[in-house]
This record gives sequence, structure tokens and C-alpha cells, in this order.
Amino acid sequence: MDLVLVHNDPTNTHLASNSGVQFKVNTPTNGPTTIVRNESGTGTTGSTSGRVDTLIGHLELRPTYDLRLQFCDIGSELILHPMVETDLDKPYKWQIFIRYPVFILNDNSNTLLARYRRAKLGIVSRSRKAFIEITPAGLGVVDLIVVTFVAFMKQRFTIESFTDPS
Repeated sequence: MDLVLVHNDPTNTHLASNSGVQFKVNTPTNGPTTIVRNESGTGTTGSTSGRVDTLIGHLELRPTYDLRLQFCDIGSELILHPMVETDLDKPYKWQIFIRYPVFILNDNSNTLLARYRRAKLGIVSRSRKAFIEITPAGLGVVDLIVVTFVAFMKQRFTIESFTDPS
């Protein structure tokens, strides 16, 4: 499954898939980031009853440049340091592989769960929007992938903006 970023900013965008699952990432100026899953809801008779919004994540940058990450759908909270690792049921980790961030199962298997592909302008090759490619192994943890991806990219941009001398 591919989640296409409508806007090229991972911290303030919509993510959409062909299956109808959509995510909205909203980062107001000087405020916490919220991540909302938007799905088509079904009524008791099986007919669609519109869209259902579910808050799945909340990110807040702390003065120490750590991120406070709250998973709203499972009620868990993490403080993330510059390397985004989770200590939930299994050890997951975002890391840079060659030029692209990848989300892996951080055990002996190093199973690839998701990969971020940057947008291409189309000068040399065909243009494309940025997207998160979710492998079949990662389909069960899509919410976790999206929330931790936004945290990873937000933390990465924050660290780069504070270390850039210009």
C-alpha cells in the first residue's frame, strides 16, 4: 500500500491511499502536531454513513529538542530522542538507508515494514509525489508507521534547522 503525501511537507500534509484510508497531519505554528485517521464509516446495515475521524497521534516538541509522542488510539506515550525507536510490543525503528528513511523491525530479522520515497521533479525521470511505501509486513501497523514517520521527520527537520549555521 502506498500513502501519497498531498503536500511535500511531512509535518503538515494529507496522506491518501487507493483503499480510501486517509491521514491528516496538522502542525500549527508554535503548536503540537496532531495526526488524524479519516476513514469511511459504515452504519449498522452496512451502508456508508460518511467519514469517521480518529485522532491517532499527538506530537509535542519539548525544550530539550525531544519529542513527546502520544499514541491516542492505544493510550501509550513515548519521549523520543534523536533516533526514533519504539518500545511497544516489538522493537521498531526508523533509520536512514542510503538516502531514504526506512521503518524496520529492529530485531535479528530487520524486516522492512515501510519506506519513504521523496518527490521527484521529473527533469531526468518521470515526476512523482512523495509517498510512504508500506510493505505487506507493515499493513497491520499502519497507524504506528504514520505517527512515527511524522515524529521522525519532524525531529529530523528540527535538528537540521538548529544545526544549520545560516
